[in-house]
Amino acid sequence: MRYLLLFFAFFFIFSTEARPRKRKRAAHGSTRSRHSRRHSRHNRHYAKSSGPYKTIWIGPQLVDCQGVIPMKCMMVKYEPDGVWTNYYDAIEGFMYEEGFEYELKIKETKVANPPADASSIKWTLVRLVAKQEPEAPRLPLASQWILASYYEGGKWVASNSKSAYITIMKDLKSFTGTGGCNRLRGDLETSEATIKFTNIISTKMACEKLDAESRFMAALASATRFEINGGLLTLYANQQPIVQLESYR
Repeated sequence: MRYLLLFFAFFFIFSTEARPRKRKRAAHGSTRSRHSRRHSRHNRHYAKSSGPYKTIWIGPQLVDCQGVIPMKCMMVKYEPDGVWTNYYDAIEGFMYEEGFEYELKIKETKVANPPADASSIKWTLVRLVAKQEPEAPRLPLASQWILASYYEGGKWVASNSKSAYITIMKDLKSFTGTGGCNRLRGDLETSEATIKFTNIISTKMACEKLDAESRFMAALASATRFEINGGLLTLYANQQPIVQLESYR
C-alpha cells in the first residue's frame, strides 16, 4: 500500500511539471514560425523592389568632371527632388541633347570583368518617359529690376543705360529707384497680373540723361499689366509690350 501511494505521488509531480514545459516548447516553436514567415515575405518584397529597372532624371547641361582625363558628364538624380550627381558613362540606346531635361526608364546590369578605368554597372535605355525644356524659376515681383530694353517697331531694342532701375517693396504697395540720374519713388497697385505705378516723383538734379529718364518714368506710368519669365519682368500697356527689366539677382 505504501509503495502504491509513493507511485501515485511521483506520477502526479511528474505530470504537473511536464505540462508547462510542453506548452513552452509549443509557444517557442510558434514564435519561430511566425518570425520565419515575416522574414520570408520581407525577402520576397525586397527582391521585387530591387530589380534591374530604374527611373532616373537627367539635367539639361553637361558639366565639367574629372575621369581618367578631364571630360563632360551628364547630371543625374534618382528622385524628382533629389540631388544632382555626375554620371561618367554613356547610356546605351540614349542620344543626349543639351537644353532638355529627361526622365528615363533604364535597365541596370552588372559588367563581368570590367576594365580598370570603367564602371562595373551598365545602363541601357528601356523607355524615354519625358523630354522637355526646363522651366525657369519665377522670381517674385518684390525684387530689384534693372532697365533692359524697350519694345520698338515690333522688336525689343536694348537700352543704352543700365543705371535705371526700380526696387519694388515686399508689401507691393510702393517702389523706389532711379531713372539713371534722379532718385524715384512712388506708389504701386497690383492684383495678379495687373500693375499700376502711381504718384511717381523724382529729385530735380540736372544731368545729361534726363531724356532717357523721362522715357523710363513714362513707361512705368503707362504700365497696366506685367509678366515674369525667369529673371525678366515685362511691362505692358494693355496688350502692348513697352519695357523689359532684368532681375538684379
